[in-house]
Amino acid sequence: MISDDVASFIEGLVMGLVSTRNSANRAFIARASGARYLSATGLIEVLLSAVQWSDVARNAHAGAPIATTFVRPNDYCAYQIKGWIEDVAPASGDDIARAERYVERMLEQMSDLGVTRIQLSHTLTASELMRISFRPTDLFLQTPGPRAGQRLELS
Repeated sequence: MISDDVASFIEGLVMGLVSTRNSANRAFIARASGARYLSATGLIEVLLSAVQWSDVARNAHAGAPIATTFVRPNDYCAYQIKGWIEDVAPASGDDIARAERYVERMLEQMSDLGVTRIQLSHTLTASELMRISFRPTDLFLQTPGPRAGQRLELS
């Protein structure tokens, strides 16, 4: 289980990266289109475009390892969460609506920071989404500075 603070962080205005690996341990990386924490189960759900990020999608299956990184763009506060995938499914209607809101809010925030919509429109999308549900096993603070890489306790 992750803390309420970390749960709020990953569900907020943060950029998310998702990484899976193939059978040769080659890593593939995708940009997430939103995430949420399910306190009742302890699972984290990340949404991503299965077409845009086909290598990550192809290597996402129950029992596979996953690494995610969530970064707040205005100050680079960041957490990395690793775990094991429990389920992979097409995004539901609610997932799609949540992802569309996330993408719009992130595009607005990034615009405020000087990054144009056109710069992000190819990688930050809510089209052809899939949902990856995973159980967190490791949590790290990744904010640049002397504590970067510090392992944090899961509750």
